[in-house]
Amino acid sequence: MILQEIAHYIKEEVRVEEGLLLKHFHLTQSSLAPMISVLLKRGNIQKTVNTCGKNLAVRTYYSFYQKARIPVTTIT
Repeated sequence: MILQEIAHYIKEEVRVEEGLLLKHFHLTQSSLAPMISVLLKRGNIQKTVNTCGKNLAVRTYYSFYQKARIPVTTIT
């Protein structure tokens, strides 16, 4: 199942930029979003949105945690 593959990939890489996930799994952002949502609700994946800098593009990262946590999105 692709959800398990995505979770395993994030676990192996520890921290993955969204663009890398899209390329690796040949997905669009709109098709990745609902799958990531399910993984975030499980609590082992955390989403970080990096908005630093006026002229820099917003970057989204996903991190894996062994111990399940309350689902959180961090904006930096």
